[in-house]
Amino acid sequence: MARGENDGGIHYYGILTDIIEVCYTEGLRVVLFQCEWYDTAREGVGYKKDGHDTITINTTRRRRTYELFVLASQAIQVYYVQSLRDPNWKIVVETRPRNLFAMPSNTEGEGEEEGALEAVYQEDNILIDYHGILQTAGDLINWTRAGFED
Repeated sequence: MARGENDGGIHYYGILTDIIEVCYTEGLRVVLFQCEWYDTAREGVGYKKDGHDTITINTTRRRRTYELFVLASQAIQVYYVQSLRDPNWKIVVETRPRNLFAMPSNTEGEGEEEGALEAVYQEDNILIDYHGILQTAGDLINWTRAGFED
């Protein structure tokens, strides 16, 4: 899926058909996704939206366009689930790829010098509840070998 940049908020849904990496000099690279796009121009014909903001796509209608490519950074991963009511329609489910975390931006230190290090806080003794007895992690580690004779 690629989000539209217009005010209408039209999203473009499609099927990934090819991945192209364009390599420039000095190690610069651009990754493009080639897609077959579904026609989502009109609600009710190309897509439906229910009261729970679930979007269903008509998979028989393809968008005839010469804009086959989208930048990989503009794409959002989705998968399609077959609709039980109509075999030509599929439900869109957005996913978050593995190992991708939504980290908040750090706006506190914008006026500080670049390269300034912040003090890192770390708990030295971590208490672990082990069968109702609070112990530190160091107390639970056995540093001797057992089961072997000298």
